[in-house]
Amino acid sequence: MSRKEDGTKRFSLFSEEAAVRRIVGAIGPTLLALSLFGADEAVFHPDIPKVWDDRAVETMEVPLAQRDRSPRYMTSAEYYMLKVRPIYRSYPAYAKGREPVGYLESLKEKEPEIIFDPAKLHTKEDWIQAGKLVFEAETQFRPAPAAQPSADDVSAQPVGKNGVLPFFRPGFRYYVRKKGVLEVGINACAGCHTRVMPDGSFFEGGQGYPDPPVSEATLRTILESTPEAFQKRTDRLWIRIGAPWVMSKEDFERSLTKEELVHRIRASQPWVFTRQGTSDTHPVRIPSLVGIADIRYLDATGLVRNRSISDVMRYAALNEGLDTLAHFGDFQPAPGATIFSGDEGTRYSDEQLYALALYIESLRPPPNPNKFDEHARRGQQVFKGEGCPACHTPPLYTNNKLNPARGFKVSDDLRKTDDIMNTSVGTDPTLALNTRRGTGFYKVPSLRGLWYRDGFGHGGQAATLEEWFDPARLEDGYVPKGFHLAPGPIEGHEKGLDLTPDEKRDLIAFLKTL
Repeated sequence: MSRKEDGTKRFSLFSEEAAVRRIVGAIGPTLLALSLFGADEAVFHPDIPKVWDDRAVETMEVPLAQRDRSPRYMTSAEYYMLKVRPIYRSYPAYAKGREPVGYLESLKEKEPEIIFDPAKLHTKEDWIQAGKLVFEAETQFRPAPAAQPSADDVSAQPVGKNGVLPFFRPGFRYYVRKKGVLEVGINACAGCHTRVMPDGSFFEGGQGYPDPPVSEATLRTILESTPEAFQKRTDRLWIRIGAPWVMSKEDFERSLTKEELVHRIRASQPWVFTRQGTSDTHPVRIPSLVGIADIRYLDATGLVRNRSISDVMRYAALNEGLDTLAHFGDFQPAPGATIFSGDEGTRYSDEQLYALALYIESLRPPPNPNKFDEHARRGQQVFKGEGCPACHTPPLYTNNKLNPARGFKVSDDLRKTDDIMNTSVGTDPTLALNTRRGTGFYKVPSLRGLWYRDGFGHGGQAATLEEWFDPARLEDGYVPKGFHLAPGPIEGHEKGLDLTPDEKRDLIAFLKTL
């Protein structure tokens, strides 16, 4: 049974026959033809699930590898006491020198405008487009800088058509929540999941670049910061990734000198992100959201079970701040608002999350420029001959199972509730075992859309598919071209490393057509 047929109603539509009967009875047969025009849209009725249902929340996640540290979230009653945050209209920012004359002054004359109103949504497409607004909306605000981002801040950024900047950093969208007061925002879904294509268009849902290279001036600021200022930075990072059952806060602070922090920042790559609950020594590769309805587990570690659209809705709520408010055993990362949440004591409405999930599930990739030529045809045979479909099963190119991390012992009860493979591919287990998102597993990722993605392996250590299939990456002194803090092998997943150069070329050609 497919996910869309699993008993969870995504939305309610009257049958065509029932719609006809209602129309005939109400307006008569003479207007039937006119009434049927656009009938599919006219009869759309959203079936919005209750997002924060205690029982559903209790079962939505795979337990952590250290089970007594599995997160405990606020109750449904506590959640619905939080104030719903409005979605305000935002305005683009521009690369330096490309902003229209008088642009900022004109924004200060605008009235605040709340742009999400469920009462105005009548068709499924209305709801999807409203979800796009939620996808692009920031949740935390600060005063707009007096000047545009400096050349150092944006020179490494991809820039969209007409010089418009994507959603990657504070200052790249403007907000008017009070007339005359210009603010910038942070933490929209679009921040990690918007890709600038070669023609300057924005591909929402694609792998974004939330961590572009940091300027040397910023790094000098870190090195020259006072002990008090650096302690505040360390405290913020602890809220973001701290896991005291892995490393105490005292040991964490001792290990994180100014020089070490700068080293970790310099090692980063645009396609990886130290998101909350991961690790700055083992960041996670940014995924594509396209086709998410077909994927049974969310997160590289398969943390969230994706059983229905309501799980997508809960996942969005979690990753916009609720996970930093959770209790991991006796540890709570933050008791109030953080950079990952909005104003303290706020949440999305169920309607906002429903629209957001509809939008995410509607996302489609741009046209694939890679043609299924003779190389790709031969590569498809290599793919089959190597046994790749056992894990990356067409047409989804994933078997939607969990792969145990090296050294993790799978409990019998998990084998009853989840689809778990019997063998491990042997990749670095740190993310899966020693973080707040560590379930002891890595999900088998889908290979769809490889052509528009960067970074391979769950930590993005390999920059390209060519590097991923290079046997040299297993050598002790190997220097990865993706994320790495020091020379060392890119471990595991040795399938395809012994192919001939021609076979690798053909296999990669095939993979880029998916």
